[in-house]
Amino acid sequence: MKEHNNSSTSKSGEEKEGFDLFWADQLAVKIANREKYRYVDTKSEKPNEFVVKTSASISGVLHIGRLSDTVRGATVYRALVDAGEKARFIWVAEDMDPLRKIPAGVPASYEKYIGTAVSTLPDVDGCHKSYADHHTDEYFKVLNEFVFEDMERFSMQEEYSKGNFALYIKKLIGNAAKVIEIQNKYRTNPLKKDWMPWSPLCSSCGKIITTRLTAVDEKAGIVSYVCKDYLFETTIAKGCGHKGEADPMKDPGKLAWKSEWAAQWARWKVSTEGAGKEYQVPNSAFWINAEICERVLDFPAPEPIFYEHLTIEGVKMSASLGNVVYPKQWLEVASPQLLRFFYNKRLMTSRSFSWKELPLLYDDYDKAAAVYFDKAVLENEKERMHIKRLYEISNRAKNKAIDVPSTLSFSHAAMVAQVFHDEKDIIISLEKTEHYHKEEHKQIMQRIKEARAWISLYAPEEVKYVLQQDVPDDVKSKLSQPQIKALKNLAEKIKEKKWDEKELYNECYTIAKEAGLQPPEFFKAAYMVLLNKERGPKLAPFLLALGERAVRLLGKM
Repeated sequence: MKEHNNSSTSKSGEEKEGFDLFWADQLAVKIANREKYRYVDTKSEKPNEFVVKTSASISGVLHIGRLSDTVRGATVYRALVDAGEKARFIWVAEDMDPLRKIPAGVPASYEKYIGTAVSTLPDVDGCHKSYADHHTDEYFKVLNEFVFEDMERFSMQEEYSKGNFALYIKKLIGNAAKVIEIQNKYRTNPLKKDWMPWSPLCSSCGKIITTRLTAVDEKAGIVSYVCKDYLFETTIAKGCGHKGEADPMKDPGKLAWKSEWAAQWARWKVSTEGAGKEYQVPNSAFWINAEICERVLDFPAPEPIFYEHLTIEGVKMSASLGNVVYPKQWLEVASPQLLRFFYNKRLMTSRSFSWKELPLLYDDYDKAAAVYFDKAVLENEKERMHIKRLYEISNRAKNKAIDVPSTLSFSHAAMVAQVFHDEKDIIISLEKTEHYHKEEHKQIMQRIKEARAWISLYAPEEVKYVLQQDVPDDVKSKLSQPQIKALKNLAEKIKEKKWDEKELYNECYTIAKEAGLQPPEFFKAAYMVLLNKERGPKLAPFLLALGERAVRLLGKM
Protein backbone atom coordinates (compact mmCIF):
# COMPACT_ATOMS: atom_id res chain seq x y z
CA MET A 1 0.00 0.00 0.00
CA LYS A 2 1.33 3.37 -1.01
CA GLU A 3 1.28 6.10 1.58
CA HIS A 4 1.79 9.82 1.51
CA ASN A 5 3.74 11.60 4.23
CA ASN A 6 1.48 14.17 5.90
CA SER A 7 3.94 15.85 8.21
CA SER A 8 3.56 19.61 8.08
CA THR A 9 7.32 20.01 8.43
CA SER A 10 7.86 18.14 5.16
CA LYS A 11 5.74 20.49 3.07
CA SER A 12 7.32 22.36 0.23
CA GLY A 13 7.10 26.10 -0.10
CA GLU A 14 4.64 25.62 -2.96
CA GLU A 15 2.29 23.61 -0.74
CA LYS A 16 2.55 26.09 2.12
CA GLU A 17 1.46 28.83 -0.25
CA GLY A 18 -1.79 26.92 -0.77
CA PHE A 19 -2.60 27.26 2.91
CA ASP A 20 -3.77 30.86 2.47
CA LEU A 21 -6.55 29.67 0.15
CA PHE A 22 -8.32 27.34 2.57
CA TRP A 23 -10.85 28.79 5.03
CA ALA A 24 -9.34 27.17 8.15
CA ASP A 25 -5.84 28.38 7.32
CA GLN A 26 -7.15 31.89 6.73
CA LEU A 27 -8.90 31.76 10.10
CA ALA A 28 -5.77 30.41 11.81
CA VAL A 29 -3.81 33.42 10.56
CA LYS A 30 -6.53 35.76 11.83
CA ILE A 31 -6.52 34.07 15.26
CA ALA A 32 -2.72 34.11 15.55
CA ASN A 33 -2.37 37.74 14.48
CA ARG A 34 -5.13 39.25 16.57
CA GLU A 35 -3.97 42.37 18.39
CA LYS A 36 -7.04 44.00 19.99
CA TYR A 37 -10.25 43.32 21.88
CA ARG A 38 -13.47 44.04 19.98
CA TYR A 39 -15.51 45.95 22.54
CA VAL A 40 -12.88 47.74 24.61
CA ASP A 41 -9.74 49.59 23.67
CA THR A 42 -7.36 46.97 25.02
CA LYS A 43 -4.43 45.24 23.40
CA SER A 44 -4.79 41.48 23.01
CA GLU A 45 -1.67 39.61 24.09
CA LYS A 46 -0.68 36.52 22.15
CA PRO A 47 -1.36 33.46 24.35
CA ASN A 48 1.13 30.67 25.01
CA GLU A 49 -1.26 28.33 23.26
CA PHE A 50 -4.41 28.78 21.20
CA VAL A 51 -7.43 26.93 22.55
CA VAL A 52 -10.07 25.63 20.14
CA LYS A 53 -13.33 24.81 21.93
CA THR A 54 -16.21 22.65 20.78
CA SER A 55 -19.17 21.44 22.82
CA ALA A 56 -22.40 19.50 22.63
CA SER A 57 -25.70 19.32 24.42
CA ILE A 58 -26.19 15.80 25.75
CA SER A 59 -29.99 15.79 25.77
CA GLY A 60 -30.73 15.77 22.03
CA VAL A 61 -30.55 13.23 19.22
CA LEU A 62 -27.02 12.41 18.08
CA HIS A 63 -27.10 12.74 14.28
CA ILE A 64 -24.38 13.60 11.79
CA GLY A 65 -25.33 17.28 11.94
CA ARG A 66 -24.28 17.32 15.59
CA LEU A 67 -20.76 16.30 14.52
CA SER A 68 -20.27 19.35 12.33
CA ASP A 69 -19.15 21.75 15.09
CA THR A 70 -16.46 19.37 16.34
CA VAL A 71 -15.27 18.37 12.86
CA ARG A 72 -14.83 22.01 11.88
CA GLY A 73 -13.21 22.83 15.21
CA ALA A 74 -10.76 19.99 14.62
CA THR A 75 -9.95 21.45 11.21
CA VAL A 76 -9.11 24.87 12.69
CA TYR A 77 -7.03 23.20 15.40
CA ARG A 78 -5.09 21.33 12.70
CA ALA A 79 -4.64 24.56 10.72
CA LEU A 80 -3.15 26.30 13.77
CA VAL A 81 -0.74 23.42 14.40
CA ASP A 82 0.25 23.35 10.73
CA ALA A 83 0.94 27.08 10.94
CA GLY A 84 3.51 26.32 13.65
CA GLU A 85 1.35 27.50 16.55
CA LYS A 86 0.95 25.67 19.85
CA ALA A 87 -2.70 24.69 20.14
CA ARG A 88 -5.08 22.79 22.39
CA PHE A 89 -8.42 21.22 21.43
CA ILE A 90 -11.13 20.88 24.09
CA TRP A 91 -14.64 19.41 24.11
CA VAL A 92 -17.23 20.41 26.70
CA ALA A 93 -20.33 18.45 27.66
CA GLU A 94 -23.16 20.92 28.26
CA ASP A 95 -24.56 18.53 30.85
CA MET A 96 -25.98 21.20 33.15
CA ASP A 97 -28.56 22.00 30.47
CA PRO A 98 -32.10 20.98 31.46
CA LEU A 99 -33.99 18.13 29.86
CA ARG A 100 -36.48 19.90 27.56
CA LYS A 101 -38.49 16.95 26.27
CA ILE A 102 -38.41 13.16 26.40
CA PRO A 103 -36.08 11.84 23.68
CA ALA A 104 -36.99 8.80 21.59
CA GLY A 105 -36.31 5.57 23.45
CA VAL A 106 -36.67 7.15 26.89
CA PRO A 107 -39.59 5.98 29.09
CA ALA A 108 -42.60 8.29 29.43
CA SER A 109 -41.98 8.26 33.18
CA TYR A 110 -39.04 10.61 32.55
CA GLU A 111 -41.56 13.40 32.02
CA LYS A 112 -41.13 14.16 35.72
CA TYR A 113 -37.48 15.05 35.01
CA ILE A 114 -38.21 17.75 32.42
CA GLY A 115 -36.38 20.84 33.67
CA THR A 116 -33.76 18.80 35.51
CA ALA A 117 -30.09 19.03 34.55
CA VAL A 118 -29.24 16.00 32.39
CA SER A 119 -26.19 15.33 34.57
CA THR A 120 -28.46 14.44 37.49
CA LEU A 121 -30.90 12.19 35.61
CA PRO A 122 -30.69 8.44 36.28
CA ASP A 123 -29.37 6.39 33.37
CA VAL A 124 -32.21 4.69 31.52
CA ASP A 125 -30.19 1.51 31.00
CA GLY A 126 -28.66 1.56 34.46
CA CYS A 127 -25.12 1.04 33.17
CA HIS A 128 -23.77 4.53 33.94
CA LYS A 129 -23.84 6.92 36.85
CA SER A 130 -26.19 9.24 35.01
CA TYR A 131 -28.10 9.86 31.77
CA ALA A 132 -25.44 12.40 30.78
CA ASP A 133 -22.52 10.01 31.41
CA HIS A 134 -24.23 7.33 29.32
CA HIS A 135 -24.81 9.63 26.37
CA THR A 136 -21.36 11.23 26.60
CA ASP A 137 -19.75 7.78 26.36
CA GLU A 138 -22.01 6.88 23.44
CA TYR A 139 -21.20 10.21 21.79
CA PHE A 140 -17.46 9.62 22.01
CA LYS A 141 -17.69 6.10 20.63
CA VAL A 142 -18.94 7.79 17.47
CA LEU A 143 -17.01 11.04 17.70
CA ASN A 144 -13.64 9.30 17.85
CA GLU A 145 -14.44 7.67 14.50
CA PHE A 146 -14.80 11.06 12.84
CA VAL A 147 -12.35 13.27 14.73
CA PHE A 148 -8.72 12.21 14.45
CA GLU A 149 -7.30 14.88 16.76
CA ASP A 150 -6.84 14.44 20.51
CA MET A 151 -9.47 16.26 22.57
CA GLU A 152 -9.53 17.09 26.25
CA ARG A 153 -12.97 16.38 27.70
CA PHE A 154 -14.74 18.53 30.25
CA SER A 155 -18.13 18.38 31.96
CA MET A 156 -19.95 21.55 32.98
CA GLN A 157 -21.49 19.70 35.93
CA GLU A 158 -18.04 18.72 37.18
CA GLU A 159 -16.68 22.20 36.54
CA TYR A 160 -19.40 23.79 38.65
CA SER A 161 -19.00 21.14 41.37
CA LYS A 162 -15.24 21.69 41.59
CA GLY A 163 -15.72 25.45 41.94
CA ASN A 164 -13.89 26.19 38.69
CA PHE A 165 -16.55 28.73 37.72
CA ALA A 166 -16.85 30.39 41.16
CA LEU A 167 -14.56 33.28 40.16
CA TYR A 168 -16.63 34.01 37.06
CA ILE A 169 -19.95 33.66 38.89
CA LYS A 170 -18.69 36.20 41.44
CA LYS A 171 -17.56 38.63 38.73
CA LEU A 172 -20.80 38.32 36.78
CA ILE A 173 -23.02 38.77 39.84
CA GLY A 174 -20.88 41.67 41.03
CA ASN A 175 -21.25 43.29 37.62
CA ALA A 176 -24.87 42.29 37.05
CA ALA A 177 -25.80 45.89 36.16
CA LYS A 178 -23.27 45.87 33.33
CA VAL A 179 -24.48 42.45 32.11
CA ILE A 180 -28.07 43.77 32.14
CA GLU A 181 -27.00 46.88 30.22
CA ILE A 182 -25.28 44.76 27.54
CA GLN A 183 -28.27 42.45 27.14
CA ASN A 184 -30.92 45.17 27.20
CA LYS A 185 -29.39 46.84 24.14
CA TYR A 186 -30.84 43.96 22.13
CA ARG A 187 -34.00 43.05 24.07
CA THR A 188 -37.55 44.20 23.38
CA ASN A 189 -38.48 43.26 26.97
CA PRO A 190 -35.65 44.68 29.11
CA LEU A 191 -34.26 42.70 32.01
CA LYS A 192 -35.27 44.08 35.40
CA LYS A 193 -32.72 45.74 37.69
CA ASP A 194 -32.86 42.85 40.17
CA TRP A 195 -32.13 40.22 37.50
CA MET A 196 -29.16 37.94 38.27
CA PRO A 197 -27.07 35.89 35.78
CA TRP A 198 -27.16 32.82 38.05
CA SER A 199 -29.96 30.46 39.10
CA PRO A 200 -29.87 27.91 41.92
CA LEU A 201 -30.78 24.26 41.74
CA CYS A 202 -34.01 23.67 43.66
CA SER A 203 -32.95 21.97 46.88
CA SER A 204 -36.27 20.10 47.00
CA CYS A 205 -36.95 18.72 43.49
CA GLY A 206 -33.47 19.20 41.98
CA LYS A 207 -34.65 21.09 38.89
CA ILE A 208 -32.50 23.84 37.39
CA ILE A 209 -34.92 25.71 35.13
CA THR A 210 -37.82 26.23 37.54
CA THR A 211 -36.22 28.40 40.23
CA ARG A 212 -37.26 32.06 40.25
CA LEU A 213 -35.37 34.57 42.39
CA THR A 214 -37.57 36.48 44.82
CA ALA A 215 -34.93 38.43 46.74
CA VAL A 216 -31.19 39.10 46.76
CA ASP A 217 -29.30 39.84 49.97
CA GLU A 218 -26.14 41.40 48.55
CA LYS A 219 -24.56 41.87 51.97
CA ALA A 220 -24.97 38.21 52.98
CA GLY A 221 -24.45 36.94 49.43
CA ILE A 222 -27.67 34.93 49.61
CA VAL A 223 -30.55 34.68 47.13
CA SER A 224 -34.11 33.59 47.88
CA TYR A 225 -36.11 31.66 45.31
CA VAL A 226 -39.36 29.85 44.63
CA CYS A 227 -39.70 26.77 42.36
CA LYS A 228 -42.38 27.46 39.71
CA ASP A 229 -43.50 25.92 36.39
CA TYR A 230 -41.37 26.77 33.34
CA LEU A 231 -42.80 26.64 29.82
CA PHE A 232 -40.57 25.23 27.07
CA GLU A 233 -41.71 25.34 23.42
CA THR A 234 -43.66 22.08 23.60
CA THR A 235 -43.37 20.92 27.21
CA ILE A 236 -43.72 22.20 30.76
CA ALA A 237 -41.15 21.77 33.52
CA LYS A 238 -43.23 21.40 36.64
CA GLY A 239 -42.12 23.42 39.65
CA CYS A 240 -42.56 21.95 43.12
CA GLY A 241 -43.49 25.21 44.87
CA HIS A 242 -40.52 25.01 47.25
CA LYS A 243 -39.18 28.25 48.70
CA GLY A 244 -35.54 28.30 49.62
CA GLU A 245 -32.25 30.17 49.85
CA ALA A 246 -28.94 29.59 48.08
CA ASP A 247 -25.37 30.89 48.15
CA PRO A 248 -24.03 31.26 44.58
CA MET A 249 -20.49 30.66 45.84
CA LYS A 250 -21.31 27.36 47.54
CA ASP A 251 -24.62 25.90 46.41
CA PRO A 252 -25.31 24.10 43.12
CA GLY A 253 -26.65 26.25 40.33
CA LYS A 254 -26.01 27.45 36.81
CA LEU A 255 -25.20 30.65 34.98
CA ALA A 256 -27.63 31.96 32.37
CA TRP A 257 -26.48 31.06 28.85
CA LYS A 258 -25.87 34.73 28.01
CA SER A 259 -23.16 34.80 30.65
CA GLU A 260 -22.15 31.16 30.91
CA TRP A 261 -20.75 31.04 27.38
CA ALA A 262 -18.61 34.10 28.17
CA ALA A 263 -17.45 32.44 31.41
CA GLN A 264 -16.47 29.30 29.49
CA TRP A 265 -14.30 31.35 27.14
CA ALA A 266 -12.57 33.06 30.05
CA ARG A 267 -12.24 29.82 32.06
CA TRP A 268 -10.50 27.87 29.28
CA LYS A 269 -8.85 30.89 27.57
CA VAL A 270 -10.66 30.04 24.33
CA SER A 271 -9.27 31.49 21.11
CA THR A 272 -11.95 30.24 18.72
CA GLU A 273 -15.23 28.32 18.72
CA GLY A 274 -17.82 27.30 16.16
CA ALA A 275 -21.45 28.43 15.95
CA GLY A 276 -24.25 28.16 13.41
CA LYS A 277 -24.83 30.94 10.88
CA GLU A 278 -27.78 32.28 12.91
CA TYR A 279 -25.25 33.56 15.46
CA GLN A 280 -23.76 36.06 12.98
CA VAL A 281 -26.36 38.74 13.78
CA PRO A 282 -25.32 41.40 16.35
CA ASN A 283 -28.03 40.48 18.88
CA SER A 284 -27.16 36.79 18.95
CA ALA A 285 -25.96 34.96 22.06
CA PHE A 286 -22.47 34.76 20.54
CA TRP A 287 -21.91 38.51 20.29
CA ILE A 288 -23.72 39.31 23.55
CA ASN A 289 -21.44 36.84 25.32
CA ALA A 290 -18.47 38.29 23.44
CA GLU A 291 -19.20 41.73 24.86
CA ILE A 292 -19.77 40.32 28.37
CA CYS A 293 -16.52 38.39 28.06
CA GLU A 294 -14.51 41.51 27.28
CA ARG A 295 -16.28 44.20 29.32
CA VAL A 296 -17.01 42.13 32.44
CA LEU A 297 -14.54 39.24 32.50
CA ASP A 298 -11.64 41.11 30.87
CA PHE A 299 -10.85 38.38 28.34
CA PRO A 300 -10.75 38.80 24.54
CA ALA A 301 -13.76 37.13 22.93
CA PRO A 302 -12.85 34.24 20.63
CA GLU A 303 -12.80 34.31 16.87
CA PRO A 304 -16.03 32.70 15.63
CA ILE A 305 -16.21 29.77 13.20
CA PHE A 306 -19.63 30.47 11.70
CA TYR A 307 -21.06 27.72 9.51
CA GLU A 308 -24.19 26.53 7.73
CA HIS A 309 -26.23 23.73 9.26
CA LEU A 310 -26.76 20.40 7.53
CA THR A 311 -30.15 19.59 6.05
CA ILE A 312 -31.46 16.38 4.53
CA GLU A 313 -32.75 17.04 1.02
CA GLY A 314 -33.23 20.66 2.04
CA VAL A 315 -35.20 19.86 5.22
CA LYS A 316 -33.94 20.22 8.79
CA MET A 317 -33.14 16.89 10.42
CA SER A 318 -35.81 15.82 12.89
CA ALA A 319 -36.56 12.53 14.62
CA SER A 320 -40.28 13.29 14.30
CA LEU A 321 -39.91 13.67 10.52
CA GLY A 322 -37.93 10.43 10.31
CA ASN A 323 -35.13 12.02 8.25
CA VAL A 324 -32.33 11.79 10.83
CA VAL A 325 -29.02 10.34 9.62
CA TYR A 326 -27.11 8.72 12.46
CA PRO A 327 -23.30 8.41 12.46
CA LYS A 328 -23.60 4.63 12.63
CA GLN A 329 -25.65 4.70 9.43
CA TRP A 330 -23.01 6.84 7.74
CA LEU A 331 -20.23 4.41 8.64
CA GLU A 332 -22.18 1.54 7.09
CA VAL A 333 -21.85 3.09 3.65
CA ALA A 334 -19.07 5.68 3.78
CA SER A 335 -15.82 6.62 5.47
CA PRO A 336 -15.46 9.23 8.23
CA GLN A 337 -13.03 11.06 5.93
CA LEU A 338 -15.83 11.57 3.43
CA LEU A 339 -17.99 13.35 6.05
CA ARG A 340 -15.03 15.52 7.09
CA PHE A 341 -14.49 16.39 3.44
CA PHE A 342 -18.19 17.22 3.06
CA TYR A 343 -18.14 19.59 6.07
CA ASN A 344 -14.79 21.16 5.23
CA LYS A 345 -15.58 22.16 1.64
CA ARG A 346 -17.16 25.53 2.34
CA LEU A 347 -18.25 26.86 5.72
CA MET A 348 -21.05 29.18 4.68
CA THR A 349 -22.42 27.21 1.75
CA SER A 350 -25.66 25.41 2.48
CA ARG A 351 -24.97 21.74 3.22
CA SER A 352 -27.79 19.47 2.07
CA PHE A 353 -27.31 15.72 2.06
CA SER A 354 -29.27 13.04 0.26
CA TRP A 355 -28.59 9.30 0.34
CA LYS A 356 -29.28 9.08 -3.38
CA GLU A 357 -26.47 11.57 -4.08
CA LEU A 358 -23.81 9.65 -2.14
CA PRO A 359 -22.13 8.47 -5.40
CA LEU A 360 -21.76 12.11 -6.49
CA LEU A 361 -20.16 13.06 -3.18
CA TYR A 362 -17.75 10.15 -3.58
CA ASP A 363 -16.95 11.31 -7.13
CA ASP A 364 -16.12 14.75 -5.78
CA TYR A 365 -13.94 13.20 -3.08
CA ASP A 366 -12.15 10.93 -5.58
CA LYS A 367 -11.43 13.89 -7.88
CA ALA A 368 -9.88 15.72 -4.93
CA ALA A 369 -7.78 12.64 -4.14
CA ALA A 370 -6.54 12.53 -7.72
CA VAL A 371 -5.49 16.19 -7.46
CA TYR A 372 -3.82 15.64 -4.08
CA PHE A 373 -1.73 12.72 -5.36
CA ASP A 374 -0.91 14.56 -8.61
CA LYS A 375 -2.85 12.07 -10.72
CA ALA A 376 -5.04 14.80 -12.18
CA VAL A 377 -4.04 18.13 -13.65
CA LEU A 378 -5.86 21.40 -13.02
CA GLU A 379 -4.96 24.47 -15.02
CA ASN A 380 -6.11 26.82 -12.26
CA GLU A 381 -3.24 26.74 -9.78
CA LYS A 382 -5.21 28.30 -6.94
CA GLU A 383 -7.97 25.74 -7.35
CA ARG A 384 -5.39 22.95 -7.38
CA MET A 385 -3.74 24.11 -4.17
CA HIS A 386 -7.09 24.66 -2.46
CA ILE A 387 -8.29 21.14 -3.33
CA LYS A 388 -5.01 19.59 -2.19
CA ARG A 389 -5.31 21.31 1.17
CA LEU A 390 -8.98 20.40 1.55
CA TYR A 391 -8.27 16.74 0.87
CA GLU A 392 -5.22 16.64 3.11
CA ILE A 393 -6.82 18.26 6.15
CA SER A 394 -9.91 16.04 5.81
CA ASN A 395 -7.71 12.95 5.94
CA ARG A 396 -5.04 13.93 8.42
CA ALA A 397 -4.64 11.75 11.50
CA LYS A 398 -2.00 12.11 14.18
CA ASN A 399 1.24 10.33 13.26
CA LYS A 400 -0.46 8.51 10.40
CA ALA A 401 0.20 8.81 6.71
CA ILE A 402 -2.58 9.40 4.20
CA ASP A 403 -3.43 6.25 2.26
CA VAL A 404 -3.76 6.47 -1.48
CA PRO A 405 -7.48 5.71 -2.00
CA SER A 406 -9.02 3.27 -4.43
CA THR A 407 -9.49 4.48 -8.00
CA LEU A 408 -12.71 2.46 -8.23
CA SER A 409 -15.67 4.84 -8.44
CA PHE A 410 -18.54 4.34 -6.03
CA SER A 411 -21.01 4.03 -8.92
CA HIS A 412 -19.00 1.25 -10.53
CA ALA A 413 -18.61 -0.44 -7.15
CA ALA A 414 -22.41 -0.31 -6.72
CA MET A 415 -22.88 -1.90 -10.13
CA VAL A 416 -20.37 -4.69 -9.45
CA ALA A 417 -21.78 -5.31 -5.97
CA GLN A 418 -25.20 -6.06 -7.43
CA VAL A 419 -23.97 -8.49 -10.06
CA PHE A 420 -21.14 -10.37 -8.32
CA HIS A 421 -21.04 -11.67 -4.77
CA ASP A 422 -17.94 -13.85 -4.69
CA GLU A 423 -14.67 -11.94 -4.20
CA LYS A 424 -12.97 -13.96 -6.96
CA ASP A 425 -15.71 -13.02 -9.47
CA ILE A 426 -15.50 -9.38 -8.39
CA ILE A 427 -11.77 -9.30 -9.04
CA ILE A 428 -12.13 -10.98 -12.46
CA SER A 429 -14.80 -8.45 -13.45
CA LEU A 430 -12.73 -5.48 -12.26
CA GLU A 431 -9.69 -6.77 -14.11
CA LYS A 432 -11.69 -6.81 -17.34
CA THR A 433 -12.56 -3.15 -16.91
CA GLU A 434 -9.06 -2.27 -15.64
CA HIS A 435 -10.44 -1.18 -12.26
CA TYR A 436 -8.48 -3.69 -10.22
CA HIS A 437 -5.01 -2.98 -8.87
CA LYS A 438 -3.57 -5.48 -6.45
CA GLU A 439 -2.02 -2.82 -4.22
CA GLU A 440 -5.51 -1.31 -3.78
CA HIS A 441 -7.20 -4.61 -2.89
CA LYS A 442 -8.17 -3.61 0.66
CA GLN A 443 -9.63 -0.26 -0.39
CA ILE A 444 -11.44 -1.81 -3.37
CA MET A 445 -13.15 -4.46 -1.28
CA GLN A 446 -14.07 -1.87 1.37
CA ARG A 447 -15.72 0.30 -1.27
CA ILE A 448 -17.56 -2.71 -2.68
CA LYS A 449 -18.79 -3.46 0.85
CA GLU A 450 -19.97 0.12 1.38
CA ALA A 451 -21.64 0.25 -2.04
CA ARG A 452 -23.47 -3.03 -1.38
CA ALA A 453 -24.75 -1.65 1.94
CA TRP A 454 -25.86 1.57 0.22
CA ILE A 455 -27.77 -0.40 -2.42
CA SER A 456 -29.45 -2.48 0.27
CA LEU A 457 -30.31 0.34 2.65
CA TYR A 458 -30.52 3.74 0.98
CA ALA A 459 -30.18 3.68 -2.81
CA PRO A 460 -33.14 4.86 -4.92
CA GLU A 461 -35.01 2.21 -6.87
CA GLU A 462 -33.74 3.45 -10.22
CA VAL A 463 -30.19 2.32 -9.46
CA LYS A 464 -31.19 -1.08 -8.12
CA TYR A 465 -31.32 -4.00 -10.52
CA VAL A 466 -30.96 -7.75 -10.85
CA LEU A 467 -29.12 -9.35 -13.78
CA GLN A 468 -31.49 -11.60 -15.69
CA GLN A 469 -30.73 -15.31 -15.90
CA ASP A 470 -32.74 -15.55 -19.12
CA VAL A 471 -34.62 -13.23 -21.45
CA PRO A 472 -38.36 -13.32 -20.59
CA ASP A 473 -40.78 -13.78 -23.50
CA ASP A 474 -42.60 -10.57 -22.63
CA VAL A 475 -39.33 -8.67 -23.07
CA LYS A 476 -38.66 -10.28 -26.46
CA SER A 477 -42.17 -9.39 -27.61
CA LYS A 478 -41.58 -5.71 -26.86
CA LEU A 479 -38.45 -5.43 -29.01
CA SER A 480 -38.47 -4.51 -32.69
CA GLN A 481 -36.54 -6.47 -35.29
CA PRO A 482 -33.93 -3.69 -35.66
CA GLN A 483 -33.41 -3.77 -31.88
CA ILE A 484 -33.01 -7.57 -31.86
CA LYS A 485 -30.62 -7.42 -34.79
CA ALA A 486 -28.54 -4.70 -33.09
CA LEU A 487 -28.27 -6.66 -29.84
CA LYS A 488 -27.17 -9.82 -31.65
CA ASN A 489 -24.57 -7.75 -33.50
CA LEU A 490 -23.41 -6.31 -30.17
CA ALA A 491 -22.94 -9.80 -28.72
CA GLU A 492 -20.79 -10.81 -31.70
CA LYS A 493 -18.73 -7.63 -31.52
CA ILE A 494 -17.98 -8.14 -27.80
CA LYS A 495 -16.56 -11.61 -28.60
CA GLU A 496 -14.28 -10.31 -31.35
CA LYS A 497 -11.60 -8.69 -29.17
CA LYS A 498 -10.68 -7.17 -25.85
CA TRP A 499 -12.40 -3.78 -25.70
CA ASP A 500 -11.71 -0.78 -23.60
CA GLU A 501 -14.57 1.33 -22.29
CA LYS A 502 -14.27 4.19 -24.78
CA GLU A 503 -13.99 1.88 -27.79
CA LEU A 504 -17.04 -0.14 -26.78
CA TYR A 505 -18.99 3.02 -26.05
CA ASN A 506 -18.34 4.29 -29.57
CA GLU A 507 -19.09 0.85 -31.05
CA CYS A 508 -22.54 0.89 -29.43
CA TYR A 509 -23.38 4.08 -31.29
CA THR A 510 -22.08 2.60 -34.56
CA ILE A 511 -24.21 -0.54 -34.12
CA ALA A 512 -27.30 1.55 -33.36
CA LYS A 513 -26.75 3.70 -36.43
CA GLU A 514 -26.24 0.66 -38.71
CA ALA A 515 -29.50 -0.83 -37.42
CA GLY A 516 -31.38 2.41 -38.11
CA LEU A 517 -31.97 3.02 -34.41
CA GLN A 518 -31.76 6.16 -32.36
CA PRO A 519 -29.27 5.67 -29.45
CA PRO A 520 -32.04 5.74 -26.78
CA GLU A 521 -33.86 2.92 -28.61
CA PHE A 522 -30.71 0.83 -28.67
CA PHE A 523 -29.78 1.40 -25.02
CA LYS A 524 -33.34 0.76 -23.85
CA ALA A 525 -33.33 -2.60 -25.66
CA ALA A 526 -30.02 -3.59 -24.07
CA TYR A 527 -31.22 -2.77 -20.58
CA MET A 528 -34.50 -4.63 -21.10
CA VAL A 529 -32.62 -7.79 -22.07
CA LEU A 530 -29.99 -7.53 -19.32
CA LEU A 531 -32.05 -6.12 -16.45
CA ASN A 532 -35.70 -6.10 -17.52
CA LYS A 533 -35.61 -2.34 -16.92
CA GLU A 534 -35.58 0.58 -19.34
CA ARG A 535 -32.59 2.22 -17.66
CA GLY A 536 -29.42 1.01 -16.02
CA PRO A 537 -25.76 1.78 -15.33
CA LYS A 538 -23.45 3.10 -18.06
CA LEU A 539 -23.71 0.42 -20.71
CA ALA A 540 -20.11 0.07 -21.91
CA PRO A 541 -18.48 -0.55 -18.50
CA PHE A 542 -21.48 -2.70 -17.53
CA LEU A 543 -20.99 -4.95 -20.57
CA LEU A 544 -17.26 -5.21 -19.92
CA ALA A 545 -17.89 -6.10 -16.27
CA LEU A 546 -20.43 -8.78 -17.23
CA GLY A 547 -18.26 -10.29 -19.95
CA GLU A 548 -19.59 -13.71 -21.05
CA ARG A 549 -22.79 -13.24 -19.07
CA ALA A 550 -23.70 -10.25 -21.26
CA VAL A 551 -22.78 -12.12 -24.44
CA ARG A 552 -24.98 -15.06 -23.41
CA LEU A 553 -28.05 -12.91 -22.74
CA LEU A 554 -27.66 -10.71 -25.82
CA GLY A 555 -27.04 -13.75 -28.00
CA LYS A 556 -30.37 -15.27 -27.01
CA MET A 557 -32.29 -12.71 -29.03
